[in-house]
Amino acid sequence: MSPHDFFQKVKSKSKAAVLQLFTPKEFKALLIFLGIGFAVLLFRGGRELLYTLYPPVVPNEIALREKQNDSIFAVLSRKVINEDSLKFSIPDDSLISKDKLSSTFANKKGKDLSPHSIPLNKADEEVLTKLPGVGKVTAQRILKYRSKRGSFRNVREVMNIQGIGEKKFNQMAQYLRLD
Repeated sequence: MSPHDFFQKVKSKSKAAVLQLFTPKEFKALLIFLGIGFAVLLFRGGRELLYTLYPPVVPNEIALREKQNDSIFAVLSRKVINEDSLKFSIPDDSLISKDKLSSTFANKKGKDLSPHSIPLNKADEEVLTKLPGVGKVTAQRILKYRSKRGSFRNVREVMNIQGIGEKKFNQMAQYLRLD
């Protein structure tokens, strides 16, 4: 049996099976509805699916974003950026103990504070200066922001104040509460 005969046999059997289930007009209508459904699927969000299945030759925005998120280098870089860049490596056989060194460089501010002990909406300048990373000027900025805008609705809102970024907020967040 030649390949041409085989395909003719498969075609005639499939046509007979389709004609048992559908009339020729129903079959054409079914094909049209399936084609329209596939077109709508591609139009509504299939571009990303299409680029995933068939990546374009010229990298586009979606492909670059996916490549960046999958990159081990990007993940490791984010981790290094979040860590403190001034770390000291002390060998295990060193004469200086690690506990002694860490207590020397430890931040004295916030040591005597208990978690969630400072009410952000009621604290005065003296109480705010007890927070790690907050001096007199930053405490005054917090009070000025609070007087202009009203009370804080979220603890993260304190990052809207000049001089308080993600790092400083992470140092002081454990001591703040809304009251």
